[in-house]
Amino acid sequence: MVTPLGISTSECWANMVAGKSGIDWIRRFDVDGCLTRIGGQIPDRYFAEEAVVFQGSDLLDRVLPIRLSLYTAQQAMNDSHLEVAGIDREKAGVITGCGGSTFGDEMMLTEPGHQHEHCHEMINELAATVSREYGFRGPAFNVATACASGAFAICGGYDFIRRGGAVCIAIGIDTILLRSTIEGFNSLMALTEENEFPQRASKPFDRKRSGFVLSEGACAVVLEPYSAAKARGARIHALVSGYGCTSEAFNIIAPEPEGKQMARTMELAVSHAGLTPDAIGYISAHGTSTPHNDLAETRAIKLAFGDHARRLAVSSQKSMIGHSIGAAGAIEFGVTALSLYHQLLTPTINYQTPDPDCDLDYVPNEARGVSALRAAITNSFGFGGHNASIVLEAANNLP
Repeated sequence: MVTPLGISTSECWANMVAGKSGIDWIRRFDVDGCLTRIGGQIPDRYFAEEAVVFQGSDLLDRVLPIRLSLYTAQQAMNDSHLEVAGIDREKAGVITGCGGSTFGDEMMLTEPGHQHEHCHEMINELAATVSREYGFRGPAFNVATACASGAFAICGGYDFIRRGGAVCIAIGIDTILLRSTIEGFNSLMALTEENEFPQRASKPFDRKRSGFVLSEGACAVVLEPYSAAKARGARIHALVSGYGCTSEAFNIIAPEPEGKQMARTMELAVSHAGLTPDAIGYISAHGTSTPHNDLAETRAIKLAFGDHARRLAVSSQKSMIGHSIGAAGAIEFGVTALSLYHQLLTPTINYQTPDPDCDLDYVPNEARGVSALRAAITNSFGFGGHNASIVLEAANNLP
């Protein structure tokens, strides 16, 4: 995992549990004249670290999304302790989730020292590069569903494993924190323009929320059959037990205001997992900090869970790291898995002014220890109306 709060999973997790913000003034490129001048940039030391990791490789000449995909894939494989030599590589796949709207020109715009001919990469190269690195000869492809891309990649990986796959690396990745992207989202009035105090700008579910903060990052997860992971004594962070996917079919940039399709997405996920709504104890919200999205998601949770919604803990990691678009669903999936593993919920920071219409328990400002948290949902709702909810269960509940 690489986010504005760190370049490793353990660092990102520790900083989220501490309620830190990774949002700051943008310094990597010129934002003079932009309405929004803040963002969630991955730490500069990532670039020094990747130079060591990829030393002697032509990977350093590839665009940042490819390098970041492989970097986080290696993190996930190291964490899994899977020996590549022992994997049936005919049954091993790679699925990436990346919107890629500016993929071709990212290196030219943000890394001017590189040659122009390296700028124009195909978006499917994200999965293809990781597949080649490990010799995985199962499916390798990219999913582009905007802000839900990372979550859809994990859903695809789940299906692949259920159909007999041995291993799948699922990656959410986006590095579209660029001037052109900021100007585009400003034209949609989607970004906050509160530049004075960057760390306070992203405030999901708060009455004074005014838009999301654009960021960048990546997260890779290794999916494999539970029986195989248990047999080799793997450290299992969580079990993926079901998912739901729907389309809003409403508006390309806004959700249906009552949250009906969001609610249906969560209901499908719970049903697919074979659980009842009251088995869910925590929701990692999409929680973008936009007025319309946070209200629709709150309404959706109430529709899907009824009276149980009042007993749910709900929090948004975007309050700390901003919105990393295609990476967001995978990062939040990873954090939810860690929440189940450690029985510890990350907070929604910057929650200061309650909104009477967003009136659930948003785990405000401080992490919360829990006991016997059995199951959780992570939500991803993308521009274009792409919805995904994934149910995870604590692995220690399983035989």
